[in-house]
Amino acid sequence: MADFYQHARLPTLHHLSAPDSSAREAELTQLAEKRPIALLLPALQQEVGRPALPAILTQVAKVPYISEVVLSMNGMDESQMIQANAASREWLGDKKMTLLWNDGPALKTVNQHFGDAGSQGGKGANIWMGIAYLKAAGHDGIIISHDTDIMNYSPSLLAKLGYPIAHPRLGYRFAKGYYSRVADRLYGRVTRLLIFPLIQAFQEVLGATPLLEHLESFRYPLSGEFSGDCHTLASFNIPSAWGLEVAMLCEVHRHLAVNEMCQVDLGFHYEHRHRQLEAGTLEPGLVAAAADVARCLSYHVLRESQDRAAEALLKLVLERYRARSLEWMDRYEHVALLNGLYYDRAEEALAVTAFTEALKELTQSVAKDGLNAPKTRPSPASALSAINGLGAEIQAAAIR
Repeated sequence: MADFYQHARLPTLHHLSAPDSSAREAELTQLAEKRPIALLLPALQQEVGRPALPAILTQVAKVPYISEVVLSMNGMDESQMIQANAASREWLGDKKMTLLWNDGPALKTVNQHFGDAGSQGGKGANIWMGIAYLKAAGHDGIIISHDTDIMNYSPSLLAKLGYPIAHPRLGYRFAKGYYSRVADRLYGRVTRLLIFPLIQAFQEVLGATPLLEHLESFRYPLSGEFSGDCHTLASFNIPSAWGLEVAMLCEVHRHLAVNEMCQVDLGFHYEHRHRQLEAGTLEPGLVAAAADVARCLSYHVLRESQDRAAEALLKLVLERYRARSLEWMDRYEHVALLNGLYYDRAEEALAVTAFTEALKELTQSVAKDGLNAPKTRPSPASALSAINGLGAEIQAAAIR
């Protein structure tokens, strides 16, 4: 049975029943007449050739309250862009679609304003550009965003994320989706074995600060599923890479009151592609993503500290993380045993070892270069206001 526990610092909207989908769709369609709902999808070019994205877009095409789909993509050359554009439009049918080619020449010129025109970009940069485009285009409604590698997608996800923002009786300005990552085994290792014990370690060193209590209240802080009104999302400073989800929750804490945010139970197990551990290295993959997330979290928690104090605090946090991560590993082994799930303790221990090494490297880099969150952009709203003609540049680069 689903629980109905409410965290003191964060409204939680549980999945307790399945409302009539046709009635909910009609209600959201009516609400969207006053506040249009756009769907922002960040994606790599490779997703075009995988089964998840075509299935997602084919289903989104039938959702009447989604007024526009913005595909914000990177990792492709011109021929791949043309292919992605044509295929996506075929899957979406008559649904309005805009493609943002983030590593194309036009948006590389836009990226020069932020000093990262030659970078590989990342999910955060794709989300930033999508929000900036919608803001510049005059979208004054709601934005829903989710990952594009969901294998068992359902449009109910859109209704769950859209309803808390669209319905006037709820009045939320930001909603974060959560769900379990489980199939024949537990997934979500970066959340389970890095973020949860790392937040606990920070609390033991720094005490229960308001930001740490806020982060602790989210059931799945690294989920890629969120929604918000365009004005709110455009006010967030967003890093370019994997620190996006943590940074966004920290921005939520900075900008919103507790009654303006919520987390939403999306209702069932979403099956994503899973990144693999690459033993003994911090090259691209699970460990690199974890290192980026840990740096972003540490930056936001310790940003008021002097560099020397930050280094000393991180050393203490690392000691506490070593102990707490083993406790969290035990907890999840117990969950797996109770539920008859496959559990490889050696593989889980390898993840903890890799995450510990990432934290050690972070501590050493802070000692050498100071605490920083690399490639963090100003908010879309502030950039559009400060840089003359930026909105027109982004709109001109959009492929409609």
